[in-house]
Amino acid sequence: MDKPITPEQLRADVLQLFQDAGYTVPGLLPYIDDLVQENDRLKQELKRLRLAATRGSASPGSMNSRLKDALRE
Repeated sequence: MDKPITPEQLRADVLQLFQDAGYTVPGLLPYIDDLVQENDRLKQELKRLRLAATRGSASPGSMNSRLKDALRE
């Protein structure tokens, strides 16, 4: 699998394309920056939710009733 492109590499490539083409698309670079920020936010949220799911699975409410009875004895 190809290595992921960093935002800095993407920005440099787009700037080079603008230079080669002789014109720019003014909203493209801010849009890319917004996508990078949204991606980072979603990665952090996913990490937080996975951690919460891992912690939640060990809660007493999710235990089997036989296991609860065995622990009480």
